[in-house]
Amino acid sequence: MQNSSGQPQTRSSILAVIITLILFYGIGHLTPASLSNSSSPLFGLSGPSVAYAEDEEDEEDEEDEEDEEDEEDEEDEEEEGEEGAEGEEEGEDLSYLTDIGPAAEHEFSEFSLFGLSNRKFTWFAAQLHILFASFILGCPMFVVIMEVMGARRTQGVRKAIILSNVFLGVLIGVVIGITAEVIVGIHHGVLYGMWACAFGGLVVSFLNYFHKCMNVKVSGVIGAIFGTVIACALTPVETYHADGVILAVINGFVGGLLANFIMFAEADFKFERLAHEVTKVIGFCYSFTALTGGLFLFIMMVAYGDFISYLVSTFPVLFMVAYPTLFIVETIVMYAYVYSWDPLNKSNKKGRHIVLGVILNIFGLSLLCALDGPATFMQTPPLPLDQLTNISEWDRLTTATWMPLNYHRLVGNGTFGGYMVCIIGAYMYLWSEKKEEKEYYDWVGYIGNIIGVGIMLPLPAMGYIFVREIYQYDATIGMYIMSDRESMFMLVQGLLVGTMFSVSNIYMWVSMKRIENAQRFFPAMKFGFILIIIAATIWFTPRRFFATMMPEPGMDSNMVLPDNLAFLALMIAKNTAAFALVTITFVNYIFYTIATKTGKVHYGKINPLGVYCLIFLGFADIWLMSWMGTIRELSRMNWHIYKVFKDVTPEKFTPSLAESGFHVTTIVWTFFIVMTCIIWLGIKYPKSKKKAQEVSPQATPQVAE
Repeated sequence: MQNSSGQPQTRSSILAVIITLILFYGIGHLTPASLSNSSSPLFGLSGPSVAYAEDEEDEEDEEDEEDEEDEEDEEDEEEEGEEGAEGEEEGEDLSYLTDIGPAAEHEFSEFSLFGLSNRKFTWFAAQLHILFASFILGCPMFVVIMEVMGARRTQGVRKAIILSNVFLGVLIGVVIGITAEVIVGIHHGVLYGMWACAFGGLVVSFLNYFHKCMNVKVSGVIGAIFGTVIACALTPVETYHADGVILAVINGFVGGLLANFIMFAEADFKFERLAHEVTKVIGFCYSFTALTGGLFLFIMMVAYGDFISYLVSTFPVLFMVAYPTLFIVETIVMYAYVYSWDPLNKSNKKGRHIVLGVILNIFGLSLLCALDGPATFMQTPPLPLDQLTNISEWDRLTTATWMPLNYHRLVGNGTFGGYMVCIIGAYMYLWSEKKEEKEYYDWVGYIGNIIGVGIMLPLPAMGYIFVREIYQYDATIGMYIMSDRESMFMLVQGLLVGTMFSVSNIYMWVSMKRIENAQRFFPAMKFGFILIIIAATIWFTPRRFFATMMPEPGMDSNMVLPDNLAFLALMIAKNTAAFALVTITFVNYIFYTIATKTGKVHYGKINPLGVYCLIFLGFADIWLMSWMGTIRELSRMNWHIYKVFKDVTPEKFTPSLAESGFHVTTIVWTFFIVMTCIIWLGIKYPKSKKKAQEVSPQATPQVAE
C-alpha cells in the first residue's frame, strides 16, 4: 500500500506528535491513583430486602456490642448529632433516611436458580446484558465512518458527510478535551474541545461541499479559526485562559483536517464491505441485548422488588417515559439501518443510509447517558442526602460522577467495538480458504487493531477523572477501591491492562514483518517492548496501591517488597508505568502506520501468532470490561445506594477475589462463545450456504404427468 498523499500524512503525524507532547507534560499531575472503572448499571447488586434507617459504616462484630450501649444514650445525643465530629456515627442525625427509602424491615426470601443465588444470578444477567449493549453501542460509531470511507462521493453522500463530520468532531473533541482537562488541568477542557472540533469540522465541510476550494493546510487553519471563535462563544466562562484557547485551536485544526480528508477521500469498497458485515453481527447482537435485558429486569423485580420500586419512584420520568421511548426509537432505527442497506444502495441513496446511521448513534449514546444516571446515583447520590426528596429528578440524575462515567463508557465502548472487529477478522481469516478472502480479513484485523489501540490510549485518562470524582465525593469509596478490600481487584485489572498493551505491541511487531522496508523500525520497537514489559511489571507489583512505604497491617513479611524496591508500590511509580505503556504503544503505533503507508503490505501472509493475538485481545478486552464493572459496583460496599439504601441480605459482603474471578470468567466465556456463534451465523454461514448453492447442480425440472 503506497502513500499517495504524503503531505496530509506528514501533517497528521506532526499533529500527533504535538498531542503526545501534551500527554508527556502532564504525567506528573496524575496523583490519586487510578485506572478505569466502567461497567454495568445495577451490576452486581446484592439485593436489599430492606433499607434501614441506620448508617452502619463498619462490618466489624465489635459494633454489635457498642450498639447496645448506644441505644441508652440516643435521646441525649440527638441534639449533639449535627454538631458532632465528622465520622462519629453516634452523633449523626439519620432521621431523614426514613423519608428516603423503606423504613420498615421486610423478611428476606432467598431463592436459588441453577445453583445461583440472588446476587450471582443478577450479576450474570446484568453483565451479559451490558456486554451485548456495549457492542451494539460501540460498533455503530465507527461503522458509520467506515461506510462513509467506502461510499462514492456523490452529492447525496457529501451532504451526509457534513452531518457525520459533526458527529465525529464531537467524539474526537470530547476525547481530546477530557484528556487535556485531566492531564494539563484546563478548565472546561471538554467544552472547548467538543465545540471547537465539531464546529471547525462543520464549517470546513460546508465550504468544501460545493467544491474542493481548500487544501488540507487551509482546511486546518479555517477549522482552527472558526472552531476557536465558536468554542469561546459557547463555553460558559467569565474570562478566557490561554490554555483553553490553545486547546480550542488544536481541536478546531483537527476538526478541519478530518473534515477535508473525509470529504474528498477516495472510496474504498473494503470499508463498505467491512461496515456491512459488522452491521449483520450488530443485528444479531441486538436481539441478545433485548433478551438479556428482559432477563435482568425480571430477576431484579423478583429478587429485589422493594429496591426496584424505590429506584423507579426516584426516576419516574426516566424509567416510565424517557427510557422506553429511547429504546423503542433506537430499535426501529437499528433495524431500519440494518435492513435498508442493500435497498438504499441499489436506489443510489447512500447518503440517506449514512444519515440513518448517525441518527442511530445519537439515540444509542442518549440511551447510554440516560442509564448512567441511575448507575452513578447508586454510587454517588447528590449531597446533602437529607435533600434527596426535595431536588428534581434531573438533579438526581446528574450526579458528580455522571459525566465522567459517560466519558469513560464512550471511550470504553469504542475500544470494545474495535477489538470485537479484531475477533471477526481473526475468525474469518482462519475460516477462509481463498487467497482473496484471507487477504481481506487480514486487512480487517489490521483495521480492528488500529481502532482498538487508538481508542484505548486515552482510556486511562477517562478512568482517572472518574476515580478523581469519587475521591472528591467520598474518599472512603476511593480508599476501599485502592487500598482496602478491592486493592487486589485493582491489581488484577492492572495485570489485564498491561497484558493487553503488551499483546497489542506483539501483534504490531508480528504484522510488520509482512511489510516491505519495515525492518528499519525493529530496533526501536524491540527496545520499546522491553520498556513495556518493565512498565507492566511495575504496574501490578503486589504491594497494593498504598501511598506510603509501610506494609499493610497483618501482611506476611515475606510478601513485603524489600526496602530498596518499596518505591515501586508508590502511586508515582504506578502512574509513570501507566504513562510509559500508553506512550510507547503510541510510538509503536506511529511506526506501524508509517510502515503501512510507505511500504507494500502483503496481506494474507501474516504469522499465525498475529491472528491468535487478535483473538486474545478481544477476549482480554471482554474480561477487562467485566472486571472493571465488578470493581465499580462492589465499591458501594454493603449499600445498594450509598448511604441511602442498605443491603441487608446474606450476600452484602464483598466476595473474595477467587470467587469474583471465577464468576466473572464464567460470564466472559459465556459471552465469548455466544459471540463466536453469532459471527459464524452472521458472516460465515451465509457465505458457506451461498457457495454450496453455486456449486450444487441444478435440479432437473419434473415433467407433469
